[in-house]
Amino acid sequence: MDINKVAELANIMKQNGLTKLELTEGESRLVLESAKSETVVAPIVQEVAQTAPTPKEQPKVVVADDLYEQKTPLVGTVYLASQSGAAPYVCVGDHIHAGETICIVESMKMFNQIAAECSGIIEEICVSDAQIVEYGQTLFRIKED
Repeated sequence: MDINKVAELANIMKQNGLTKLELTEGESRLVLESAKSETVVAPIVQEVAQTAPTPKEQPKVVVADDLYEQKTPLVGTVYLASQSGAAPYVCVGDHIHAGETICIVESMKMFNQIAAECSGIIEEICVSDAQIVEYGQTLFRIKED
């Protein structure tokens, strides 16, 4: 669960005078409760992960040694195109140059262009459009020139 989202929910609770908020997203459940005292109102955060059946064998992801992993430098929402319905910045098989914009990450209402850190061919796009990404998460795998 994204910590910025939790902070935003706690803010919404405080602004609206709510004492409890429950949110279920996928297999995670988040419960926010505010403990009120005479001078302090502090949210209490408790996240409960539901146990999901796990397969006996997890598939192993093998990444070739010659692929460069372009990672996100910040937390936010990744956009693979400049606007909804527009062509994506890059597709698998595209040749890119270092410094070329390959996606946008929206963080705190700011749109940050993410530039390619190397030149090469896009081998894999590891995220989907409008997906929330964490700091250091792999966005693309690039076969360097």
